[in-house]
Amino acid sequence: VLVLTAGIASAQDPGKLVTKADVEKVTGAKFADGTKPMPEQVMFQQTGGDLQISVDIEKPDAGKTVRTWEATMKKMRPGFNVDTVPGVGKDAIFYSMRADSGAVSADFDKPRIQLRVAVAGAKDAAQAKQIVVDLAKVIAPRVK
Repeated sequence: VLVLTAGIASAQDPGKLVTKADVEKVTGAKFADGTKPMPEQVMFQQTGGDLQISVDIEKPDAGKTVRTWEATMKKMRPGFNVDTVPGVGKDAIFYSMRADSGAVSADFDKPRIQLRVAVAGAKDAAQAKQIVVDLAKVIAPRVK
């Protein structure tokens, strides 16, 4: 699962935005307690399985949005596909680099942060998308 790019996290703690119970409900699988490899991220590893979920929060540079990131990726990889995800923050997108993974990145204005929910180890692209979109919709109303 990708690591955060440059930027300092807001006061929002990703460990308080998502719980192990949230992850288990969305995936239908059992997970170990979340770990915090860095202050801006919480990760959950499936117990006896391959799923790995991460939730990251970053304070983006001025003018940077999920759409500026999308434009950069499309220049680097012309076939890069992004789907808009309604109901998550100001603007949100789903994208995937591999069939077993995917992520939702979302912009929020209050506070000005970017939320990223990612999965690796999914059985296929459809499961990856379902997990991150459903989990992002659980987390989004908690961003303050």
